[in-house]
Amino acid sequence: MKANNRGKSSNNLLHPNQPTFIYDINKPWEEVIKSEPIWLSQKFPPRPKLYCFLGHTLISPVVIAAGPASGKIWTDFYFKMGYGAVIQKTMRTAPRSSNLAPNIAIVKASKPIARNSLGQTMHATMNQDEYPKFQSITNSFGNPSPLLSTWANELKEQKKGVNPGQLLGCSVTASIGENSSCSVIFGENPPISQVLEVATDLLTAASVAVTSGADFVELNLACPNVMENTEESEMFQNAKLIQYTLEEFKKRFPNIPIGFKFGLYKDKDQMKRVFAQAGDNLDYVSGINALAMPVEAEDGKDILPGRKKSGVCGRVIKDIALEHIEWASQIREEEGLKYEILGGGGILESEDVDKFLNLGANAVQVATVALTNPLFAHQYSLHTQYQSHAN
Repeated sequence: MKANNRGKSSNNLLHPNQPTFIYDINKPWEEVIKSEPIWLSQKFPPRPKLYCFLGHTLISPVVIAAGPASGKIWTDFYFKMGYGAVIQKTMRTAPRSSNLAPNIAIVKASKPIARNSLGQTMHATMNQDEYPKFQSITNSFGNPSPLLSTWANELKEQKKGVNPGQLLGCSVTASIGENSSCSVIFGENPPISQVLEVATDLLTAASVAVTSGADFVELNLACPNVMENTEESEMFQNAKLIQYTLEEFKKRFPNIPIGFKFGLYKDKDQMKRVFAQAGDNLDYVSGINALAMPVEAEDGKDILPGRKKSGVCGRVIKDIALEHIEWASQIREEEGLKYEILGGGGILESEDVDKFLNLGANAVQVATVALTNPLFAHQYSLHTQYQSHAN
């Protein structure tokens, strides 16, 4: 299947037979990351103008979110494509296999997800020809991770692919086992022993990331696709866990930026309680990457084997994502906090980047569009050049 038109100004970089996805959605994650992204032209964009994020000067405000890039082959590819930063896909202190393939399907939804439709079943297809019409997907990898020593050594090699004006981030998470009682940390008065257990795991992974070359660390506290223990996806709601982890991290690495990925907050007040308690140790917040929704094939069967729910992302989550970025921006001003905002969720066009930045985001992150249009950062650079000339 040939790619759809992705901008006339970058057509010289695009092979006429380029498939829709640069990721083979029919293969297991472990197999896909051993091959280069499917980029037939092997042409890469020139370097654009400079932006600022986390105290660094970047060539682009567009960041590859912790999802599409895993391992040196993929991070190198996105650095060559001109993204300002690339965040290595979420790693763990203990190995975990990915969920069964396929891990990606195209969601057939014609309107954005609203709060009153959360929990309603959505339908999806494996037909990639449907993607240009809907521009939304569901994904469910489950935060797979190799051995800690393996990803630590590879991160050192990934660092070599970073060019001036770019940053390498690393996302990490805590592994909550089926025999753990860590779910009680989400109560009103969580026992400190449970907070310490999870925080220690996060700190171990974060410390390894930094000492292996990551320029900044993202705590993934909101993955909607963990099957072993769904409490992993709700850690972003626990203010005590976040506060303690950030404090301890900054004691060890005071000059390394750290942030966390958040999920769906029920309202602005809930978000404010968490962000305010995090205080000045919080360098940035990151969200929203996906919404956990029931997704099935059109015949009612599982579209992704063994998973009734999976993370929906792309165009259908943009309204809720923008709502959360606006809240985060307002809270930052109201509470006098210093954190920066890495906005995302449904960014598919250059104008979407502008919307997030205008609401207060300091940079934006992309995932779905990075798998279907890796030239996106370059196209945004051309967009800003055009806007400057027009004004």
